[in-house]
Amino acid sequence: MKTNSSPPCRRRKGSSYWLLFLALLPAWNHGEGAAGTNDHLTLKTTVANVKVYIHDASGAIVYKAKMAIDADGSPRAYGPNNTGLDYTASAGSPGHWWGVVTDSAGKPIIQGPGDPAPGMYISTTSLVRRAHPKTNPMRYADAETVPFYIIPSAVQRLGVRIGDVAFVYNTANGKGCYAIYADAGPARSLGEGSMCLARQLGIKSNPRRGGVSRGVIDYIIFPQSGFGQGTIPTTAQINDIGAKYMKKLGGLSITNSL
Repeated sequence: MKTNSSPPCRRRKGSSYWLLFLALLPAWNHGEGAAGTNDHLTLKTTVANVKVYIHDASGAIVYKAKMAIDADGSPRAYGPNNTGLDYTASAGSPGHWWGVVTDSAGKPIIQGPGDPAPGMYISTTSLVRRAHPKTNPMRYADAETVPFYIIPSAVQRLGVRIGDVAFVYNTANGKGCYAIYADAGPARSLGEGSMCLARQLGIKSNPRRGGVSRGVIDYIIFPQSGFGQGTIPTTAQINDIGAKYMKKLGGLSITNSL
């Protein structure tokens, strides 16, 4: 199989993301949305003490939470004897694997010489490229190169579809990034992002020791905004979609009351 040729997780100079960032910076700094914007939020559910709201005017889903770091989808995510980026236990255990591809006997499949990370397991994500078979590491969203966020079913049921775009904002340092919904998370946890997303937000991206435990990360999800299952968009495509929805939203003022 070919090695993973996904583009690096970085913002491209001159991209629509930066144009939007500059355009909306005054609104972000001063807490002012677009003229006439209704910033009222309605509480819809609570997950692990995190309140999740719907923005009445736009339908965006909004919450403020921590950020744990996810390595899923990376060809280097998991391996025998904790040799991966993350602890092997994060993908399961003998007889009960949920985060790696297994054979007919339920044992993890090991990547071969032609794969991106020979000797490692094949880590999976909920969002896939249908063009590749299940045993090809490139089928999955690589946490090292794709900015993505993780949500549990309680948030997904509010209308979020796999692949939907969000804007994730670190209130501690003012850094933001567009991301896609690429993986499902535990029912009793909220606030998790890929290694790529963490780097863009200025957060330590080591899955074992990184992340931020304080609720300083704003998540703004735009339901029905992505390509859906079967396609993993490029960073440029994610930014273009996100910029369109953030422009309609008018900035970050809706998060002021979180």
